[in-house]
Amino acid sequence: MLEQLNFLIELQQIDKTLQHILLTIEENPRKIKQIDQETQQVQSTFEAFVREMEETKKQRKILEGEVEDFDQRIKKSQVKLMEVKTNKEYKAMLTEIDELKKAKSGKEDRLLELLEKVEEGAGKEKTLKNNLEDKVSEGKLQKDQLEKEGQEHEKQLSELNRKRIELSSRMDSALLRQYEFLKDRLKGLAVAGVKDAACLGCHMHIPPQLFNELHRRDRIITCPSCLRILYLVGPSGNKED
Repeated sequence: MLEQLNFLIELQQIDKTLQHILLTIEENPRKIKQIDQETQQVQSTFEAFVREMEETKKQRKILEGEVEDFDQRIKKSQVKLMEVKTNKEYKAMLTEIDELKKAKSGKEDRLLELLEKVEEGAGKEKTLKNNLEDKVSEGKLQKDQLEKEGQEHEKQLSELNRKRIELSSRMDSALLRQYEFLKDRLKGLAVAGVKDAACLGCHMHIPPQLFNELHRRDRIITCPSCLRILYLVGPSGNKED
């Protein structure tokens, strides 16, 4: 019976490992999605800045045209100034020229702001582009690593399933059914160690008589509280927990 109990302990360890690997594999799509989302966020930031710079350059070009237009209007007004015949017309032309120069100055101030923004933006755009390239490269490496790990996990699953089938074939069929029944209902923990006269599955104390029977190891014993199959752990038991 001790051999069968050891088989159960080994089977449960295989099942725990299988469950861990399956959970890891199931996490991969979420991890890949997160990588793609992070890359997309960096790309969106870069593209938004590029659009902002394009709009700034467009505004700069418009302002340059407007400043040039004011230059032409001022020149024409200055020519007309030389042709006026009355003092009233002369003063009116001076006022017009002054207003044109003020308007031009405002446009030039705004144009200077845009020129500085474009100049500063060139460096930032380069930085954002480098960040995007780094993020794309990093994301590819991460996804390649996940794919490599996934392939390795598939191999491990295949090997563990092979071991499980082989081990199951050596076990008592009724005991195996009992194990499967308990595993499905007790969150994968069908076999529990006993330490200091307490079940490590539910932490309830084992009655003294039952605890003594565990030491004899001549039959399968289950926990009166949680129904898990029990084995001793520690120096006098089968396995260390």
